[in-house]
Parts: sequence; structure tokens; C-alpha cells
Amino acid sequence: MKKILAFALMLTAAVVLAACDSRPVLRILNWGEYINDAVVDRFEEEFGYRVIVDVADSNEAFYSKIKSGTTAYDIVIPSDYMIEKMQEENMLIELDYSLLPNRDNVTYMSGVDQIFDSMTATTLTRTSESVDFTKYAVPYFWGTFGIIYNNRIAGLETALETHGWGAYFDPSKAPAGVRRGMYDVPQFAYAAAMLYLDQNVNAFSQSLLDQAEDAIDQANFVEWGDDSLKRNVEAGNLDMALVYTGDYLDRLYIQLDEGKTLSEVQAEFNIYVPEDTFVFADMMVIPNTSKNVDRAHEFINFMLDPENVALNAEVVGYAAALVEAYDLIMENLTSDDEWYKNWALANQTYYNKNAVLSVAPLTALNPSDIDKINTMIDNVRS
Repeated sequence: MKKILAFALMLTAAVVLAACDSRPVLRILNWGEYINDAVVDRFEEEFGYRVIVDVADSNEAFYSKIKSGTTAYDIVIPSDYMIEKMQEENMLIELDYSLLPNRDNVTYMSGVDQIFDSMTATTLTRTSESVDFTKYAVPYFWGTFGIIYNNRIAGLETALETHGWGAYFDPSKAPAGVRRGMYDVPQFAYAAAMLYLDQNVNAFSQSLLDQAEDAIDQANFVEWGDDSLKRNVEAGNLDMALVYTGDYLDRLYIQLDEGKTLSEVQAEFNIYVPEDTFVFADMMVIPNTSKNVDRAHEFINFMLDPENVALNAEVVGYAAALVEAYDLIMENLTSDDEWYKNWALANQTYYNKNAVLSVAPLTALNPSDIDKINTMIDNVRS
């Protein structure tokens, strides 16, 4: 009873404090665990705003929340293919670059530029309209997809390095009894199967859908999840799974916090990023429901400051979108602080800015094709 009363008093106090906070509000819709609280504090202190961050757990949730218009978000941070869809449905406000002076002083990572180019190309192919997505979106984080694996399983690392996607989908090309997991987004599963079949991740036909179904079925995934995948591989309860590369780094940073070295963590669990993988970029956009467009621009401009981007990256395991921020992170390679040194080394290892990428971001497939993919995945899972 005392605990319940104490909680009620704390909740009441929080509500009262929020009600008494007269600062202007900036409302952001973001992914979970995807912003450093220190960055929010710095922005609030500099601009005098109160930042409210709500969470969506999928791109489809971002879309539905904005489409409904129930909450007037000022900034939304969905992924590339959903930004294509939102732009095509006139859900986004074109950015005013006169309010984003920091953009003139920074350079996007080459992978980000390639993603923008690919978004324009795929939209042009699909709609016969050339769209410059830099007019609507500013990169927040970007990254690759890879296969997180349990390195305590003898021969698994060698199998992945030898067979790539084959070791993930074909049980005969990996050690016996390996337990596989798949990210619980049907389009991700389909895209991974396309890479295994040596096809374009955005290609679709009934024949390809049937082949993808066979590939996913033979893999015999024992778990379909999201954040649970990285945790279960880390704990040894799962042996490999398709995840964002940043999912691995998220767990790596936690292990570094606990005093382990990069090599010690890699010996237990690691991630293999095939040369022919698919990539993503989550980007800041202003939905047409925003009631604070100028404030939204101030936040985006704030997040075009390399120091703020690097600070944000300290707790988020994805790749900085700015070359200047990446270079700030690399300065820590000579740090006396072991955590920062290992953090920089991890970024250099998994997000080397000089690496040549086979960039293949997902695109917004036709709704009827997405429905067929969803149905196929439901059939396999059942």
C-alpha cells in the first residue's frame, strides 16, 4: 500500500510539474532508445523548449500516427522507404534551408548520398517523377543490416564468412543444430531472401515470392522478433539472426560499459555484414500536421552540428550521417579512456567510411505486393 501511495504521489507530482512548465513544446516521434538524453537536455537548455519524445515501433506505425493526425508531431524520424511513401501522399513539408545554416558546413557520409540517389531512382521508376528527397529529409542515423551470430558455436563464423547468406538460409551450410531468428518485418525477411537468391531486394513477382517462401521455410526460423534477437544471441539462447548492425553495437556498448574489451565481446558474439546487404537511413522530416515548423527547423539544424551528432551516437549504435561527426568519433582512437577508444574502434570496424558499399536501400513497394509478402510470411510462420 505504501509503494502504491508513493507511486501515486510521484505521478501526481510529475503531472503538476508538466502542467506548470510553460516552455514552448517541440513534439518528436522517434524510435525507442534512439536519442541521447544529454542531446535533448542540451537542446532544451539552448533554445528554452520542452521536448516531448513519443515512440513508434515500426515504419508503419509512423505512417499511421501521422496519417491519423491525432497528435500534431513537429518532427518524425522514419526510414527511407516510408519517407518515399509519405512524400508521395503529400504528408511532408518541404524544408526551408535558409533555416538550416549548419547544412552548409557538413558533408553526408557517402552511404547516405547513395541512399538519397537510390530513393530518387526508385521513385522515378515507380512514379515517373524525379524527387529530390534532400528537400524533405535530413539524415539522422544510417546503417547496414547484418547477421548477428553466437561466436561460441564452433565453425559458425567460418560458415558465414564462406557462404554468407547461404549459411543463414541453408542449414547444410552451417554447423548442425544452429538456431536461427528473423527480424519480424515481412519486407526485411523478403529482402534477405532476395539476397540469398541473388536478386534485387526490391524486385517482386509471383515467382520470386514463391522462391522466397521456400528459402524462408527451409531456414526454419525459431524466433521472429526485434530487440529480443540481439539479446538472445548475446545470451547464447539463439545462434544467428538478421538485425540492424546498430542492434549489435547497442549490446556491444553495454558490454563495454561493463568493462569488457571489443575483442572479448567479439569472441562471444559478433556480427557478419555481407558485402551484398541492404541498408537504411532514418531521417528527420516535418509532417504537414506540424504546428511548430520553425521550432522543427531549429532542432534539425541543431542535429546538423557534428558535436551533437557525435554525442547522440555515444548511446545509439548506428552510424553517424555526417563525415565531420564520424571524424570526431575517430579522434577517440587515441583516447586514454578505454570505453571511448573501443567505441571509436567499433565504429571504424563496422562503419568504416572508406568502405565500398553495395548499397541497396528498401523502397516503397506497391501496397498489393506488400500484402502478398505479408500473407506469405504469415503462411510460413503458421
